[in-house]
Amino acid sequence: MFVAYLRVSSADQNLDRQQELIAEWQKDKNVAEGDLIYFNEKVSGKDVKNRVELLRALDYLRERDTFLVTSLDRLGRNSKDIKDLLQQIKNKGANIEILDLPSFAGVTDPTLRELLSNLVIEVFSYVAETERTKIKERQEQGIVLAKERGIYKGRPLKYHADAIGADKLVYDKAIDMLSRGFTVATIARELKLPRKTVYSIRDRNNRENI
Repeated sequence: MFVAYLRVSSADQNLDRQQELIAEWQKDKNVAEGDLIYFNEKVSGKDVKNRVELLRALDYLRERDTFLVTSLDRLGRNSKDIKDLLQQIKNKGANIEILDLPSFAGVTDPTLRELLSNLVIEVFSYVAETERTKIKERQEQGIVLAKERGIYKGRPLKYHADAIGADKLVYDKAIDMLSRGFTVATIARELKLPRKTVYSIRDRNNRENI
């Protein structure tokens, strides 16, 4: 069985490109539809414990199965998390297929094949983590410069009293649940929102009603 794990970081992103890559791989390898199962989720890669579909995929995995991802950064945001997850997969006796990394399937010596695979994973894990760090640094520098120039406004509010459409419905539901004494954790779970978003809605509403 082939177990494909697809992930994007937020609900407004889509999985289309990853699905296309998996489909191309499936066609190239002549993998039957019944031999491939997908686990998809839209959640940050920061905390492994909060990634329900990843945990389900790992639990589903059996010996001699193949765990399939399009790239290492779909597994995690730092090299330690990535290596820990890869070790869990290996401990199950399963194989790992990472589409954007070199494959050493043609190397007949299993020890050499594992050595080469581990070396590539170490290098790419480091590169992925370093690139994310650089991106974050550039974003922070850009915010500082924008503030100095007086043009930084921060992220636009998504859920507020003057929102429209689905955002207004979510906001109204959150306010209603808050007024009825529901906890932030319950509201976040019910509305599928980050807790910090619910806290923001609550605190902003409290300030407006002082």
